[in-house]
Amino acid sequence: MAELTILAGLVLTVAAAALLLIARRTRRDVRRADWLLTRASLACAEAQRASIMVGGSQLVDHLLGIVARDGEPDADAAG
Repeated sequence: MAELTILAGLVLTVAAAALLLIARRTRRDVRRADWLLTRASLACAEAQRASIMVGGSQLVDHLLGIVARDGEPDADAAG
């Protein structure tokens, strides 16, 4: 009976060590994924800000063009 208890303890110790190793690897992977998602989120926010700024500057250019021509149609415009 004592041998069975020792064997069971050894098996449980090895299993616990394996689970600890898996948990540490998973934790590392989760940290890396969190870092990547944070970087992607920052890149998306920057792209959105740039898009708004470009869209805004194009709108200002368009409005200034209308004001400069006194509302006359652009001769170079298609259509």
